[in-house]
Amino acid sequence: MSELNEIRRVFEGLHTLYEIHLPKVHPKLIHDLLMRIRNNPRKDPFYLIEVFTKPEVNSEEMRTYIITKTGMNPTIHDSGTHYAFNNKLTLEFLKELSDLKDVIAVYGDFMGAVTGVGASHEHTEHEHQWIKED
Repeated sequence: MSELNEIRRVFEGLHTLYEIHLPKVHPKLIHDLLMRIRNNPRKDPFYLIEVFTKPEVNSEEMRTYIITKTGMNPTIHDSGTHYAFNNKLTLEFLKELSDLKDVIAVYGDFMGAVTGVGASHEHTEHEHQWIKED
């Protein structure tokens, strides 16, 4: 049983690192990205990335930022606080998004190709902790 406790302890430590270094990124996205990179280190995986911002952010500035960084024109939802775009994803880009002062949450879903389904997350899904059952 000590092996299982070690897995639990290391898992909690990893989650703590996620919270410290990528606090605005949903842990499921970080884990999925790391697993895909581990399985195919020579190819950056393609994701539908969704970024949620504070209401007072200038949506045109955020749109321009995304286009400049990715070359992709995001769709904008929820009165300019929710941006969705397809792009190759790296841990470095997740860090950059998480470090933006006006960003409050980042989600993503693996797409595998340029085509996507569009925005699918609600900001209320984002928690800075793993889902805990009561």
